Amino acid sequence: MTAEYKNYDHHALNESYDTVFEHWADMLDKCPVGHSDAHGGMWVVTGYEEQVKIMRDPAVFSSYPASFPSFPQPNKMIPVEIDPPDHQRYRALVAEPFSPKRAQSYEEPLRKIVNDLIDEFIEDGECDAFESMAVPLPALLATVFLGVPLEDGQRLQQWIHALVHETTSRPEAAIEAVTQIYTYFGGLFAERAGSDGDDLISIICRAEIEGEKLTQEQLLGFALFLLLASIDTSQKVIGSMFWRLANDPGLLAGLAADRDQAGAAVEEFLRLYSPVIGTRKVAQDTEVAGCPIKAGEQMLLLLGAAGRDERTFPNATEFRLDRANSTKHLAFGHYIHKCLGIHVARVELRVLLEEWLRRIPEFTPQPGARAQWSNAQVQGVIKCPIQFPKGQKENVAVWTGRQL
Repeated sequence: MTAEYKNYDHHALNESYDTVFEHWADMLDKCPVGHSDAHGGMWVVTGYEEQVKIMRDPAVFSSYPASFPSFPQPNKMIPVEIDPPDHQRYRALVAEPFSPKRAQSYEEPLRKIVNDLIDEFIEDGECDAFESMAVPLPALLATVFLGVPLEDGQRLQQWIHALVHETTSRPEAAIEAVTQIYTYFGGLFAERAGSDGDDLISIICRAEIEGEKLTQEQLLGFALFLLLASIDTSQKVIGSMFWRLANDPGLLAGLAADRDQAGAAVEEFLRLYSPVIGTRKVAQDTEVAGCPIKAGEQMLLLLGAAGRDERTFPNATEFRLDRANSTKHLAFGHYIHKCLGIHVARVELRVLLEEWLRRIPEFTPQPGARAQWSNAQVQGVIKCPIQFPKGQKENVAVWTGRQL
């Protein structure tokens, strides 16, 4: 039952946009759970129901470590690597900045950022949508959240890329990235001690658990998680979204003609191209889908495969704006570890889609262009060369504030 999984390695796959989903579908068709020999051995889960079962049982399936092989950070990332009962105490500290109401308030700066980015290439009639939009937008939004200069977005992005994509191939680069991140945020914590600001750094600096402020190690664990969650996952979804639209003229034309459907489209993009590969470590002997699993073994959850599970999403490969259970996808995880930024991410992707289709309603792949698929813990399209009718800059200042 598990032979199809034997050589699966999320860090070493030489997949393409055209083959990765076929590979996952073949694995799921054979069995929703299988064992891989990669990285000393791990259980790989492709089935939707099986992943939900695992995520709903934190007593058996620990969220630490949140990556496999583990990122080279000395401190646990908070709250994603914290299990109950402590998990909720930490999560509650940053709940308000990620609330639905606050998420809606981010529309104005997002529209400004998106249009500024479009202005940089719209007169050229071509761009790599990943490099020109998917890379900078989440990084710039992260600077707004954190209350740091916009120009710091590029180096924040570079550090996160090294951490996520070079942990196994160039571990020294990943270690250096963590060092740089800790140094950067350590300086911010010193600057904002006692601040009453509403940026995330100030909020966690003054946060308390049972009357005690967070230690420096806890602050750094929080900061690394917030940075990681803000940047890399959104980038991969955006890259995949643009490549799908470039190669699906019917879908593109329909959304361009009715941008009110952008919100529904975002859910289908998230379902079909969930970028995160989740992890859990087994705390006690158990079984999943009839497979006996021992304490100490590692689980790998392919959230993107779960979104294409026909048992949960009939006609799963079809892009359907009227899909009744579209929001049931696992792109944001599930249960207590459901992504803190779920509301912000939905606003970010919807605004991007609305503004892009307003200004560039037609685009296709550049002649001979191929998408490039990333490996590692967060996966998606990372090369998306497209062409479109040349347009004009707008330079419309729709956002005049700095703080959210």
